[in-house]
Amino acid sequence: MKLLVTAATDKELQFIRKRPELTVANTGAGLVSTAYNLTRILRDRYDLAVNIGVAGSFEPSPAIGEVLVVGSETFGDFGVSSPAGFSTCFEEGLLSPDVFPFAGGMLFSEKARETADALSLRCVRGLTVNTVSGERTRIEVLRKKFSPDVETMEGAAFFLVCLCEHVPFVEIRSVSNIVEPRDKSRWNMRMAIENLSDKVNSYIDELLQ
Repeated sequence: MKLLVTAATDKELQFIRKRPELTVANTGAGLVSTAYNLTRILRDRYDLAVNIGVAGSFEPSPAIGEVLVVGSETFGDFGVSSPAGFSTCFEEGLLSPDVFPFAGGMLFSEKARETADALSLRCVRGLTVNTVSGERTRIEVLRKKFSPDVETMEGAAFFLVCLCEHVPFVEIRSVSNIVEPRDKSRWNMRMAIENLSDKVNSYIDELLQ
């Protein structure tokens, strides 16, 4: 199996063990860097692409340190802001919610459920934003409109590129913080990355046996 593992930062990749059959790539933080660098990397064909990293949880459960498989993603700030509030690009008619690679305005990973079952992890809904949410009013808007479990800055770009390039893929994330008014003293990046790395290394061992 030819396997690709990507993350937004070197820190999230630091404990991933190197193997001959494995390509490990830092695709950069945010939607634009992820989309560009992943598209470039996928000029070579892979049997599976795995995106890993930390995430914020919209509720106390999933808890800090919990590792999750993200089954669906959507863009949380791609749309129109008006006095009436925020409307998505789909609500505004800028994109059809059911034209490939979207389904109902969402992006889905076909491998998410089987991966979650294999690793005994929860499968959750992801929301991807350009600006990490750290203000109460904005957080409540996102909760109400999208009902997300976790927030990242790259997930939807990873999903979209893999779907468009017809590469099987899965996203595995570990919770580093609660999505709340920003207070980094309440975050635990180290535990999140260590727990994530343990699960991902075990997963890769199984895949490459």
